[in-house]
Amino acid sequence: MRDNITLLAGVDAPESTPWPPFDSRALNFLSDLSAEVLGAPDTRRLEAAAAFGFWCRRPRLEALARRHASPLPRLGRGLIFHLAPSNVPAMFAYTMALGLLAGNANIVRLSSRRAEEEAPLVAAIVRVLDRPEHAGVKARTALLSYERDDTITAEFCARSDGRVVWGGDATVAALRAMPMPPHAVELCFPDRWSLALFSQRYFSALDDEARRALAHRFYNDTYQMDQNACSSPQLVLWLADGGDPDCRRQWWETVAAEAEERYPFGPFQAARKLERLCTAAMTMEAPAAAGVERYGGNLLYVVNLAGLTAPLPVLKGGFGLFFQGELSSLEELPPLTAPKVQTLVCAGVVPREVAALLAEHGARGVDRVVAPGQALELDTIWDGKDVIAALSRMIGGEV
Repeated sequence: MRDNITLLAGVDAPESTPWPPFDSRALNFLSDLSAEVLGAPDTRRLEAAAAFGFWCRRPRLEALARRHASPLPRLGRGLIFHLAPSNVPAMFAYTMALGLLAGNANIVRLSSRRAEEEAPLVAAIVRVLDRPEHAGVKARTALLSYERDDTITAEFCARSDGRVVWGGDATVAALRAMPMPPHAVELCFPDRWSLALFSQRYFSALDDEARRALAHRFYNDTYQMDQNACSSPQLVLWLADGGDPDCRRQWWETVAAEAEERYPFGPFQAARKLERLCTAAMTMEAPAAAGVERYGGNLLYVVNLAGLTAPLPVLKGGFGLFFQGELSSLEELPPLTAPKVQTLVCAGVVPREVAALLAEHGARGVDRVVAPGQALELDTIWDGKDVIAALSRMIGGEV
């Protein structure tokens, strides 16, 4: 391996014989990794690492295996190259797990900017890979880090059976220009943004304890990753279906209290949030900013929108900066969504019913509708794509 590439875990040259999706060797490794991450103090204290450990528990993996059960024989594609995002903690581990569950060998590039922060989770992966019973998984895994270098990335793409790209639109465009073998497949997850839909009537009826519990889950969806995840809500749409509008103020005060207790707020977060707030105030035209509310000192800003335009432009909050608007009815929602809208977090309305409404009205955006606390819960169906199906192949035959 080149001197400018650091092997963090696994082997230099992964063995790429395809496995069936959800092979027992993959399930056993991820289950043991879950126990290691949740049991080790240095990873258990990191919210993103602990969430990954919780995600790959055995019961969840077995439920995913049942969801993706195929009537035909299925195998992984071979060797998959993954480019993990630099702004989302633990994402490198999730994409590695998805590739493994689909039956593949995996080369995962972890940004050098994240290497130090991710060191405890990387160390846990190394410890489990080094166990004799997981030699087969280790032989098909390369977790590595290098400074941005298109030549190195192009070399990995040229010898892979597929690639998975998590990044901004510019990153996706650059990777798409790098050739792969003709049979190779590609999954790209470019820039997206997300929103929440809250029933005013429902929030008006919440007692203090229920409101705090909901704020705890909403914090996990947002502050836990500085709202940098594509699935973290930036905009809250209030459904004016009755109740007391003052519930909105009570809600934001409760979220600010949760952030005051949990959020590691420092000069960097404060500066970035103020920068984005000023940018929004100076540049927003449709919808326009109608005022700003502040809660918990600098912990939380809410930009009120003067009406909503269809489709909504990309609204970029972050670090505790949110936007809010109002809907008179659910039927106003579908025209607002554009293809860049990924996740809709719902409270006080039934997610399944909202999803059906979006489908009925041919909404251009929204690929996930979930309850609070589930926005960052990575799924094997992401951005409307079946990751397991895309990274594996079926062997057909006579009907």
